[in-house]
Amino acid sequence: MKSRSLIVLAIPALVVLGILLGSIFTVQQTQQCLVLEFGKLIRIIKEPGIFVKIPFLQNVRYYDKRILAFDLASIPATLADQKRLLVDTFARYRIVDPALFYRTVQSVEGAEQRLRILNQSIVFGVLGQIKLADVLSPKRNEISKSIRDQMNIASKAFGIEVVDLQLRGTDLPLENSEAIFNRMISERKQEAQEFRSRGDEMAQEIKSTADKDRTIILAEATKNSEITRGQGDAYVTETAAATYGKDPKFYDFYRSINAYKAALNHETTTFILSPKDSFFKYLNR
Repeated sequence: MKSRSLIVLAIPALVVLGILLGSIFTVQQTQQCLVLEFGKLIRIIKEPGIFVKIPFLQNVRYYDKRILAFDLASIPATLADQKRLLVDTFARYRIVDPALFYRTVQSVEGAEQRLRILNQSIVFGVLGQIKLADVLSPKRNEISKSIRDQMNIASKAFGIEVVDLQLRGTDLPLENSEAIFNRMISERKQEAQEFRSRGDEMAQEIKSTADKDRTIILAEATKNSEITRGQGDAYVTETAAATYGKDPKFYDFYRSINAYKAALNHETTTFILSPKDSFFKYLNR
């Protein structure tokens, strides 16, 4: 009898406990939630704590308050100079209006699907106005910022804020890589040939200048040496004339002695001359 009474009392107690448990819910620091009644929005809760709802009639949908990361798929894009790239982007976003988010996309999966569509459309528009050189230059950050700003404006319609977007990869399609690499090699070879030709031209100019300077220096040195030699010869002649002029007979004798010395320096020298010849005038005395 007592066991039956306990069972009878336990059933209502469990029902009441279930109702109490079903009416209480908690919101964590990193969460925000919507209280829905048959799909209709009743309340928005963004602060953490313990809250109460009507059990069985109302349900709670939780959304993350933190920044969420999203890898966007690589998409092919055509640039302003008709170059094609495979663009790989990475986005970070957060839910700022959970009510609008619920009415438009309902879930994170739905939001990321919309972001994927937006990203493709905006990337096509932005990259279609720039050239390949811009993507490979410091302007890359400006391009990423432009895409992010446009996506942020468009995503506000879903209660989303795009806080960051980066061009993580910009690769050439396989069919274009070889042609572009060959063209780059050709351009580098052309630049190398231009530098080589410029170097040869400069070398030729330096050599010509050096040859000219050498010719001028040699001519100047030859001129100076001839002047010095002429001055020396003139000095010798002047000195000799002054010296010999003091005693002409001695000078004539001196010259004759040198002539004898030069003519009679070999034992086999034979002269057929008259003893009275003037050449032997100093030997006949």
